[in-house]
Amino acid sequence: MSQTLSSDTDADHNPVDQLAHITEQLAKALTGLTYALQEDALSLALLDGLEQLGRRVDGARVASTADVARRADVELYGGTASLSKRMGCTGKLDLIMSVTHVSVREVKRRISLGALTSVRPGVGPLRPAVFPTVSAALAAGEIGVDSAEIIVKGLQEVIRQADPSDLHLAERVLVANATGALNDDTEGLPGAGIALPADRMRVLVHEWQARLDPDGIAPQEEAREAKSSISFGSFERGLYRIFGGVTPDLRGEFETYFASRLSARATVKFLPTAGQTELDGADGTDGSDGADVVPDTEVVPDTDVVDIDRRPAGEKRADILRDMVREAARDPKAGVMGGSAPTVTVHVNAVDLNAGRGVGWIDGVEAPVSLTTVDQVLCSGGFIPILFGPNNEVLRVGDKRRAFSPAMTKAIMSRDGGCIISGCDIPAYWTELHHVKSYAQGGKTEVANGVCLCYRHHHAIDTSGWQIRMTHGRPEVLGPAWIDPSQTWRPAQNHRANRPIN
Repeated sequence: MSQTLSSDTDADHNPVDQLAHITEQLAKALTGLTYALQEDALSLALLDGLEQLGRRVDGARVASTADVARRADVELYGGTASLSKRMGCTGKLDLIMSVTHVSVREVKRRISLGALTSVRPGVGPLRPAVFPTVSAALAAGEIGVDSAEIIVKGLQEVIRQADPSDLHLAERVLVANATGALNDDTEGLPGAGIALPADRMRVLVHEWQARLDPDGIAPQEEAREAKSSISFGSFERGLYRIFGGVTPDLRGEFETYFASRLSARATVKFLPTAGQTELDGADGTDGSDGADVVPDTEVVPDTDVVDIDRRPAGEKRADILRDMVREAARDPKAGVMGGSAPTVTVHVNAVDLNAGRGVGWIDGVEAPVSLTTVDQVLCSGGFIPILFGPNNEVLRVGDKRRAFSPAMTKAIMSRDGGCIISGCDIPAYWTELHHVKSYAQGGKTEVANGVCLCYRHHHAIDTSGWQIRMTHGRPEVLGPAWIDPSQTWRPAQNHRANRPIN
C-alpha cells in the first residue's frame, strides 16, 4: 500500500476515537488502491498485504466479542445486572448481533474461539489464555481465524488426555506450521518454514490428536460404527438425496474405488446391463428417517430357524454398499490405479504396531483408524497393509524401463503419501510419478529417483520455481522465493505413518 496508516496517540482520545481515526485513514487508503492491470508480483503482494490486514482486524474482533460476551453473561459486583439485561437484550447472542449485524453462527464462532484465546478473569489477576501461542499469533495477525479455530478445537478434544508439555509442544508446532515460522520445535519437519493453508492444518491437527491420545481412537471407533448409516430422502428435482455417515475405513474404500472410476485416464464406464432395473423406492417411500423397508429377518436354509437382524435400516445399507464396493473392486473390468486393481492401503508404523499402541492411516482419509481396525483388515483382507520400519525403510526396486512398475509405484506412494510439494494435500492415488533426474539425462527408473507429484505441480515443475533433490533416498524440496524467502532445502512431505507416535 502506498499510504501509511497512523493513529492519533493523544492521551485525551479514547480507543473508540482512535479506531475511528484509523478507519477513516484506512478507507482513504483502500479507495486509492487499484487491482486490475497490475504486474503479477504486485498483484500477489497486494493480496498478501490485504490478508495480513484482515487477519489483524479479525483477531481484534474475536477478542472484543469474547469480552462483550463475558460482560453480557456476568452479573456485575453490587448486584448490577449483566450488560445484556441492561441493554434490553435477551442474552449475549442477541446483544452482539444487534451491534455487529452478523449471523448467529458467526457470533457463536467468535465467542467459542475467543473463550480459548483470550485472557480470562478470575480472583486476582487475569489468567492467561487456554492456548496462549494461538492467542499471540491471532492478535498479531500471523494466522487467520479459520486456522486458529481448527487448531484450538482439535487440541481441545484431547486436552484432558494429553500431557500438558506435549500439548504445548503441539500448539507451538501447529502455529509454526500455520505461520511458516522456523524454530527449534519445527526443525527437520517436512514443510517447516512454509505457511500452510487452513485446510491443510486440519490434516496436521488430526495427526497431533493421534499422537497426543493414541488410545482415544479405539473407544470412539465403536461409537462411530454404531452410527454408520445411509438413507434416502425425498424425490426432488429428479433426484433422491442421500443422507448418512460412514467410518474412516469405509470412507477409505469409497475414496479408493471412486478415484479409480473418476480418474482422467479411466476407460471403464458404467453401462446398463440386460435386465437391469431401478432401485427399490420407486413407490415414493421417503427413507430419510431410516425407517423404510429393509428385510429384518432371514430364514436359514434347511431349517425353520429365523435369524432376527435388529440393526437399523441405515446401518444395513452401509454394510450392503460396502459389499458392493468390494465386489466391484474385485471385478476384472474395474478401473486401475498404479497398474493394478483399486486397493485400499492402510499404513502403520512397525514401531507402533509392535508396541500395541498408535494408529493407522488410510490414503485419502483424514481421520486415523485404531490398531484394532488395522488388525481386522490384516485378517480379513481387502486392504494392503504397508509397514514402515524404525528407519523408514522402503523396498528398493529398480529396472531399466522408463515407466515405473506397479511395485515401484506402491513403494514410492507409500513413502511419499501424496504430492511432496509443501502444502499440497493431493493424496497418493491422484498423483503422477516424476523422475527427479530426468530419464533423458540418464535418470534411472527406480524408487530412489521417483517422487509423487499431483498433476498441477508435475506439469508446472519447470516453471513454478519448485526444485526437488534426493538425499539418502528421501526427497527434499526447495520452494520458489515468493513462497520461501529463506531459500532453504527442506524434507519433502511424507506419509503420516513415517512418523511414529512414540
